[in-house]
Amino acid sequence: MLKIDKVSKSFTGIKAVDNISLDIPVGEVFGFLGPNGAGKTTTLRMIMDILQPDSGLISIDGKPSISCDHKRIGYLPEERGIYQKAKVRDVVEYFGRLKSIPVAEVKGRANYWFSRLKIEDLADKKVAELSKGNQQKVQFIIAVINDPVLMILDEPFTGLDPVNQKILQDIIKDFKAQDRTIILSTHQMAKVEENCDSMCLIHKGKIITMGKTKDIMEKHGGSLDKAFIELIGDSDE
Repeated sequence: MLKIDKVSKSFTGIKAVDNISLDIPVGEVFGFLGPNGAGKTTTLRMIMDILQPDSGLISIDGKPSISCDHKRIGYLPEERGIYQKAKVRDVVEYFGRLKSIPVAEVKGRANYWFSRLKIEDLADKKVAELSKGNQQKVQFIIAVINDPVLMILDEPFTGLDPVNQKILQDIIKDFKAQDRTIILSTHQMAKVEENCDSMCLIHKGKIITMGKTKDIMEKHGGSLDKAFIELIGDSDE
């Protein structure tokens, strides 16, 4: 279980995350929904120990996140950070080795994901030669090649056409069936409706609502679009 307990984070006096608390159980797809600048990415970076909270505690399976084995976590950041001049295969295998995957296994895992995401024919091309969507696929492979039990996906559908969005959604469903935990951070309400068991809506660093996705939708006329407009509008009054 991932537990976020009364966590806050400020930058130059502005609260990016304001005293939020969340419990995300094992085997759930959890939607982290909010407009740009809501505090989603800051929260994810604190879970990953990239940033430290000013106050509060983040724990994974009962241990403070700072002392957890982050090699069991897969993190797909919103910003791409892959080497543009290197070949796709070399980049993926390099990150696999960084995550302590045995050398004998790295190539096989890479080939599996190249096939699953339909980029086998691009494996020996330089990253810079790929479209934005295919670069996003490479970034996703890097995030999951270590076979993580907790996956943090920040805007994973960016740059993907509808066919490839469906492929990624099927992968998320497979991970859920394996009792893995997925945090899906996005501002796309339809993706939360389609994929997430539970969710929270965050705005200006505060959690506006939280619960089962279907319950929140039913409360607001069967639509997260309507819930988003009503709740964000209320919070700005």
